[in-house]
Amino acid sequence: MYADELGGIALLADLVAPGSEPPPDVRALEHAAASAPWLPATLHAVASTTSLRAAAAGINVHHSTLQDRLAHAEHLLGWPIRTPQGRLRLQLALTMRQLARP
Repeated sequence: MYADELGGIALLADLVAPGSEPPPDVRALEHAAASAPWLPATLHAVASTTSLRAAAAGINVHHSTLQDRLAHAEHLLGWPIRTPQGRLRLQLALTMRQLARP
């Protein structure tokens, strides 16, 4: 990841330093991933594709399976990820998770 490609997200890099205490949403991601091994790939697919059908195809599951996984993920995370606001929150949490890695 290059700083000049981050745009406004570069502001997060100043707040989330590698090795520091991760923000609450990052901790929620880590906790959820520990209980569901499929979760990181699923959430990455949802955050990085243009539709849920594309996300399902990207991880090679049926779209109804993806819906079931997302319902479970929302329960584990404590916030919706199928709404525009929830998807943005997911994208930010995944970005902060990557920034926080040593």
